[in-house]
Amino acid sequence: MYLHELKVANLKLIRDMTIPFLHEGKPRPWTVFVGENGLCKTSLLRAIALAATGPERGNQLGAAFIATMPDKRQDDALVTIEATFGFSESLHGQRTYPGLEGLKPAHPPRLSSRLTTSARVGVLRGSSHYLDDSGAQLSSPALALIDPLQEARATGLHMWFVAGYGVSRNIPQPLSTSGRVYVAELDRLQSLFDGPPLIATDFVSRFEPETARTFGAELRRAFVEHELLPDVKDLLLMGRGGISDPKTLVAANRFTMKLPSGEELRIPALWMSHGYQSTIAWIADLVGQVWSEAGGPIPLDEIEGLVLIDEIDLHLHPTWQRGLIRSLRHALPRVQFVATTHSPMVLPGLESHEIFILEQEDDGSVRWNQSTQQPRLLTGGEIYERFFDIRSVYPDEHAQKLHRYLRLASDEYRSDDDDGEMVKLRAWLQDEGVPVAYEPVPRRQA
Repeated sequence: MYLHELKVANLKLIRDMTIPFLHEGKPRPWTVFVGENGLCKTSLLRAIALAATGPERGNQLGAAFIATMPDKRQDDALVTIEATFGFSESLHGQRTYPGLEGLKPAHPPRLSSRLTTSARVGVLRGSSHYLDDSGAQLSSPALALIDPLQEARATGLHMWFVAGYGVSRNIPQPLSTSGRVYVAELDRLQSLFDGPPLIATDFVSRFEPETARTFGAELRRAFVEHELLPDVKDLLLMGRGGISDPKTLVAANRFTMKLPSGEELRIPALWMSHGYQSTIAWIADLVGQVWSEAGGPIPLDEIEGLVLIDEIDLHLHPTWQRGLIRSLRHALPRVQFVATTHSPMVLPGLESHEIFILEQEDDGSVRWNQSTQQPRLLTGGEIYERFFDIRSVYPDEHAQKLHRYLRLASDEYRSDDDDGEMVKLRAWLQDEGVPVAYEPVPRRQA
């Protein structure tokens, strides 16, 4: 399942917004929202999740979120979420479309999902229908009796895959999720709504032994061969049968790290940093969810579906952030990602059309904008300015003046005025206790 377009009205600070998710007629593989806090980045991810789930499951999924959705600037504003989804040609022959069993089209239909709510109503209401190639609604006696999206979610249909990951994504204690009631259509998105912990590496205990071993091997490909985990050279995942005592339980999932000295060290997953744990957790969960739905292994490069990730840069060092999206493109080429970030270091892995900058108008309403500049061709300062509206990477007065002093002091052709400014700047910096170790270069005549 892929997202083609999203229309949102009266959702928090979003008065009326339409976001395209197609590029050159195909689902854009990456869409990343950037913007200040409070500009509805997470709300957009949640709106997509609810539209992809339908009203019945959506009311279960977003129970706490729904009450916060209406635009408080308007009395009884009607929140509207309209999304258009599509499906891949590659799995069309195997995919079931509720209501179209007897008249399956030659190509995958599109699906339109519409949800509404208001402060007075307090719950989601909505429906879905198929669209033909011209955008017209498909109709038949069978379709008149069902809602295709609600039917797909209620019966757990395969190949309608959507998953979402919020900021609380950590590796679970081994076997801690084994007794959990598992409803796939909700479990795959609950993290985005601050739900229970991910199953993640615990999938190794839910699979049969042979599938569990293959699961570990496929995660090794993702983390090591595709370099999604820097400095990790190997991993060992142990299911229920490999755990015999409390000590083994803690060290059930171990990762081999290469130290700067060249030495290799095996570390239990739960001892690793938040950055490693966060990345391991959502990727292991994604692969496990796909395999659980399919009833068996699916190679990384054949996994399809829509994946929503809030703050994709969470806990990651800037050098890791720079290569993350490139690695994910290689590891999961058929997945459509929609993500948010606060980090400029993520952007060089994206094309300009993949970045949506959220901004605020005078009345407080949120709109989106795009830059025509390719971020991979920009300096760090230019990325800050074009995508984050930060005009200087020296925001502090002391840093600004030190930067100006160093610029003047290193200019051997500075003018008399420049030289006088430099002397005053140095005196001011010394009075403020800022160390100035750089001596001015001698002046020359131009």
